[in-house]
Amino acid sequence: MATKPALKTVGEIADDLPTLYTAMASAFAEIEAATKDKTNPHFKSKYADLGSVIDAIKPPLIKYGLFFTQRSHPAENGISVETVLHHSGGGEMSLGTLFVPANKQDAQGFGSALTYARRYGLMTAFGVPAEDDDGNAASKAQARPTTGETPPEKRVPLAGPYTSKTALWTAFKQFDRTLRGCADLGEFEAFLQTDEVVELLEQCKRDAPNLHDSGEGLPDEFEPALSLIKRLRKELADAEPVA
Repeated sequence: MATKPALKTVGEIADDLPTLYTAMASAFAEIEAATKDKTNPHFKSKYADLGSVIDAIKPPLIKYGLFFTQRSHPAENGISVETVLHHSGGGEMSLGTLFVPANKQDAQGFGSALTYARRYGLMTAFGVPAEDDDGNAASKAQARPTTGETPPEKRVPLAGPYTSKTALWTAFKQFDRTLRGCADLGEFEAFLQTDEVVELLEQCKRDAPNLHDSGEGLPDEFEPALSLIKRLRKELADAEPVA
């Protein structure tokens, strides 16, 4: 009969922590560099799914002998997930617990909440950005040479996260692609509740009604946000299995 390994003493656990901290510092620096790399395929989109987040953070962690586990804790009407970082030489550290409510009190609803909690738990724990910060930076217009004609009207920056019509349109196209790619109603509703989407829709309603509800001048492959949300919500609801 195999004997159980002896539990580590408090002193032995404390001895493991410097090794864990050193590895964390090295790995986290490489994760930060990877997420800021514009050629990184995992972060070309504002909305990286769970698989993309894991694919991006695993190589630096493995390189320095680190790995993570995610523990589900009992929670009423939702899912609570704790992300824990471990070192192969010993030592572990909790990186926080995230609670996500379940939109539906059934297996599918809790499954979607679990995926969402795991993804955002990892993004928060390892500093993975929710969007490309550089994409929201306003570029300064270059001065035009004087030719005698009336100078163009000075463009006034929009009062919102997206400071130009071009930036707002780019964000809307990404929103359209991500929304169409949601696998189920739970993921769909969770995405709509993110701060980035709420702010985008509010700014579209204020600064670009054609993107929000009218659809005026949109290319044929696009439809305004309200129409798109209503149609996809119905399609995903109809596709769900009957309980």
